[in-house]
Formats: sequence, C-alpha cells, structure tokens
Amino acid sequence: MKLLTKSLVLMTSLFLTTTALAQNAQTTKAAKDESFSSKGIRVGIVKPTLRVSSKASSANQSFHFSDDLDDAWGLSLGYASLPVQALGWTTNVTYLDMQSEGNSAGIVRVDGNFAYAFTNFINIKGGVNISKPTVSNSNEYDPGIGFQGGFGIQLNKNFGIDLGYTEMNQSRTSGSYSVDIVESGFEISLNGTF
Repeated sequence: MKLLTKSLVLMTSLFLTTTALAQNAQTTKAAKDESFSSKGIRVGIVKPTLRVSSKASSANQSFHFSDDLDDAWGLSLGYASLPVQALGWTTNVTYLDMQSEGNSAGIVRVDGNFAYAFTNFINIKGGVNISKPTVSNSNEYDPGIGFQGGFGIQLNKNFGIDLGYTEMNQSRTSGSYSVDIVESGFEISLNGTF
C-alpha cells in the first residue's frame, strides 16, 4: 500500500509539473508571437505599374526604347519575419505576367529584403532582387541585379498590404551586340502570411 501511495504521489507530481511547464511554454510562445508584426510563409497577389526601358548597342550604334506596359499581374510565395522594433527580413519568389501591345511576357523574380516593423501595423523594407524573363528566347538573357523598397501596412498578423518601388534588370550579349533591359515602377501587393 505504501508503494502504491508513493507511486500515486509521484505520478500526480509529475503530471502537475508537466502541465505547468506546458502552460508556461504556451504562454512564452504566445508572448513571442505577439512581438512579431507578421511571421511565416507568405503568399501574395502583386500588381505592378511598370515602365520598360531597353538599350541596344552594336559596334558604334545604339538605340534606346522606353514604354509603359499595358498591364501586369503576379503571384508571389515567400517568407516574412517582421519582429516589432527590431531588424527583420522577407524573401519572395514572384512570377509576373506582363502585357504590352497584345504581347505577353513573363518574368521570375527572387528578392530578399531587410525590414523594420515600427509597430504591429507599420513596416518598411528594402533589398535586392534577381530577375529573368521566361519567354521562349529567355535563355539568351542573363539575370540582372535590381532593387526594391517600400512600406507595408499589416492589417493583422495574417494579412497585409505593401506599396513600393521596384527595378529589375536583365541583359543579353552576343558578339558586339548587347541589350540591357530595365523594368521599373510602383508595385502594390496583398499578402497572406500563415
């Protein structure tokens, strides 16, 4: 009987200790989550307003062309870690479908940003990107390094809106012939973070 009582007391103590530790861990996790404006896998719908500029040169001749795209839309998948009042980061892979004069072209962009969340609702970010066209002759174009920057409004931990400026660069060289392409403009995105 003494052994049964000691076992019962030991099991009860163990149960109460593990319950207290579990509650403490949940409270700590909740407190840590509250210190983030947003954190997790992020999916987004992107609407850029882009201007395309290209410069072609061959031997002693050069040609420059610039025009606004008729339309562009995109989808992004990434990760965000936006701690409040601390340095954070975001990264995304984005596919953009661009329309101009009845023609369609796609671009894949990979970006990385440093970010700072002033509050649970307001953040800024800026960083670099690498982009490459996906059209049939896209293997002829080398990805270029671009940049982006902007600010975000986090509606809650799961949904936010970003407004920023982006520039993407690609180039192509064949003998003495070279082409440099720049897509730049403002971009708005609606993000879901889970």
